[in-house]
Amino acid sequence: MFNGYKAFRATALVVALLGLAACASQKEPAEAALAEIEAKFQQSGAEIQKYLPERYAEVESRIASLRESNASQDYGDVIAGASAATDDLKRAVADSRIRRAQVLVEMEGEWTELSKSMPAMIAQMDKKISAQRGWAPQGMTADAWKQTIAEYDAARDAWSRAATEMSNKTFEATVVAARDAKAKIVAIMESLGVKAT
Repeated sequence: MFNGYKAFRATALVVALLGLAACASQKEPAEAALAEIEAKFQQSGAEIQKYLPERYAEVESRIASLRESNASQDYGDVIAGASAATDDLKRAVADSRIRRAQVLVEMEGEWTELSKSMPAMIAQMDKKISAQRGWAPQGMTADAWKQTIAEYDAARDAWSRAATEMSNKTFEATVVAARDAKAKIVAIMESLGVKAT
């Protein structure tokens, strides 16, 4: 009976030691796999987040799950999951680049429209301001008119900067700035009943 108990303990010890050895042998590959995917995500995450925010959240969640498995010493899960997560990340990078190309095409069309419509809008607003000869339009206080002119001037200046600073390098940011300037001028025109011709 005593010898049987000793044999059982010895077997249990051997199994435990083998388990620790297996765990230790998976630790380095698991940590290396996790570090590799984290580095790749850090390099390409901003692009994915900009063009495919839902996919960014999915990949980020999967990597967070791998971190938890690593912290729990479930190294086998990390190794198995890292491969799938890497594939997901590669697909997300490719898809975000496709989406970026689509966005650029859309923005080119938008820029063409802005280039045509903005000069006419600005001309109409300048005409309206000039026609008021420093007086507020009917139904508007002098302070409100002064504020409206200040907002219009800021939006017109933003458009002027966008039109003069346009380059391939700044294309997206410039179109966004021009879009914002147009939205502000349109809102001002609508509030004053001014129509672009």
